[in-house]
Amino acid sequence: MLEQFQKNFEYNYWADDLFLKALAEMPNPPTKALELMGHLVFASDVWLARLQGEDLSRFTNPNPHYSLAECREKRDELHLKWKNYLTGLKPEDLQKKIVFANTKGKKFEHVVQNVLVHVVNHSHYHRGQLATLVHQNGGNRPYTDYMGYALFTGESKEL
Repeated sequence: MLEQFQKNFEYNYWADDLFLKALAEMPNPPTKALELMGHLVFASDVWLARLQGEDLSRFTNPNPHYSLAECREKRDELHLKWKNYLTGLKPEDLQKKIVFANTKGKKFEHVVQNVLVHVVNHSHYHRGQLATLVHQNGGNRPYTDYMGYALFTGESKEL
């Protein structure tokens, strides 16, 4: 199961990167698309901080205004942090409970496995929105389905 989570986060990074490239190719990327990329960076950052029991006081705005360059830089940093976090997990860690507060101060309890599933699904959801925005604004919408990633990494092949 841990190996699949590692693959899922690699896929997530790969797919986000394709959208960063698609937005960079657009002469005027839609403001909403930049906001969504900023939100994806924020979500990845805050969830990792929650899992690691870090101070969450720096997470005040779930929709930060980052440039594409800032999104790329932060995504690259977070990618390494997530890799290190996931590499350090043991199978029994997936069922550990974490307690955290959301950005409004409401407390929740979840197991680590559910958080990991959520982070990837959350990103996938917003990439769907990005696909629409890129397409509607004349950009080249990238193919970011998991099967495309599997082809890219050689886990599957076209016959």
